[in-house]
Amino acid sequence: MSRILFFLGIFIVIAVAWSISRRRQSLSIKERDELEELRRNERGRKNAQAVIGEPMEKCEECGTYFPRREAVRRGAHIYCSARCRDKASKQE
Repeated sequence: MSRILFFLGIFIVIAVAWSISRRRQSLSIKERDELEELRRNERGRKNAQAVIGEPMEKCEECGTYFPRREAVRRGAHIYCSARCRDKASKQE
């Protein structure tokens, strides 16, 4: 008897999960249009961000390009890190 109740319980859980899944998948036309518009706007923002980017600089020591905001400066010289700055100062 306990086996029957166990399998009946499993069946009920599966039926409820399936019902909830079906309900979530059945969107109204208005909801589908809103969802598609949100997706288009999100793609547009991602493309705009990729195009805008960030200004880049080239390290005078190693030649690596890096974001300008991460620059390490010594006078008019621009380096990607303190290590490159120190290496360049040792060569002088």
